[in-house]
Amino acid sequence: MKRLAVLLLASLAASNLNAAPIGIGDGAPALKISRWVKGDAIPSLDSNKTYVVEFWATWCGPCKVSIPHLTELAHDFTNITFIGVDVFENGDHPDALVSDFVKRMGDKMDYHVGMDTADKFMADNWMKAAGQNGIPTAFLIHQGQIFWIGHPLALEKPLTEITAGTFDIEKAKQTARVIQKINAFYSKAMKGAGDAELVAEGKEIEDLDQKLGGVLPNGPFNSQEVIKQAKFQSAVNAYQRAVVAGGNEAEISQLEAEARARTPKDADFDAIKKQVLDHAEGAKADAIFTKYKVAVGANGDPAQAAELGRQLQGLNLKNSQELNEIAWAILTNDSIKQRDLNLATALAKAGVDVSNGNEPAVLDTYARALSDSGKVADAIDAEKKAVDVAQDPAMKSDLQATLDKYQASADKTK
Repeated sequence: MKRLAVLLLASLAASNLNAAPIGIGDGAPALKISRWVKGDAIPSLDSNKTYVVEFWATWCGPCKVSIPHLTELAHDFTNITFIGVDVFENGDHPDALVSDFVKRMGDKMDYHVGMDTADKFMADNWMKAAGQNGIPTAFLIHQGQIFWIGHPLALEKPLTEITAGTFDIEKAKQTARVIQKINAFYSKAMKGAGDAELVAEGKEIEDLDQKLGGVLPNGPFNSQEVIKQAKFQSAVNAYQRAVVAGGNEAEISQLEAEARARTPKDADFDAIKKQVLDHAEGAKADAIFTKYKVAVGANGDPAQAAELGRQLQGLNLKNSQELNEIAWAILTNDSIKQRDLNLATALAKAGVDVSNGNEPAVLDTYARALSDSGKVADAIDAEKKAVDVAQDPAMKSDLQATLDKYQASADKTK
């Protein structure tokens, strides 16, 4: 089984496996958006049109992976309207958080983007009503009816069939039921269910999968392969938990060896290990920055803030977006009353280095840190690079406006 199929299984396994109030074949719930962050406002779903309504959040790592893929699909299927809905958002200032995130994604997030209402209408009436607890999750709506629900990475096939007029909704209902069985099977295997139980249930699902011509995007369901993948994922999870918790070296080495021994032939464990270590550093950064925001708040502790700032700089963060988000928060978050411009500049510069200077949003943050520090000439140079590498016209225009502001400040100083 290909890794994409396993990725989908792992993501979907977190879904609610109980019967849901809405599903494939039912009418789509109403569309209620509190604020449109990108693209023209869409007041309601037109029953004569086709939509992809995808749910995401700024903190969701898998969402960040699927967003560029959704953009590619939106460019390929121009007859279909794509809507990204931010749900389950964290933080004290979600409006600013989402706006900043979308701005920084730029042309990688090139479709309509809106935010859920304060009473969580979209989360409750779409996600929870459909028994979907994990994001990203996409709903394919055709002529007012739910035709498909699943992971955005598996959208291309149903979109192609919808466009060609060959989509079979009755088959889609049967497929959804089999996917539900697969999710439960994967979850059982992850939890260490007995081989006898798994073999019997796996054979049943293989027969159903064969009758439907395959329900997964990359080949037929193979119960033995799924069991191996589930046990591998369980081993990786145990290894990752130990790394994040900072367990002793002997324990971590043992868990790493167990995960490596279960690695499928088509997987690169060294690459997975790097992701685990990067994730651990990111988790540490999140924990430290949560404390840091309190220490630099209205009733903060400057000495503690300085120490936490040193800890942030001491981490080996290799994720440019994470570095960028922390730096931008230090520069702009309303709850931060004591802004450490040197720390923001250092983190932003690290983001520029990690991204090889190819991400306009990161360069923009670095320029902002330099400008706020009084280094306007350096800020101009960084912002010029941001404008040069930006591909999205709207983002390029915004960056140019910022560059013009810096240039005007420099001219006024002269």
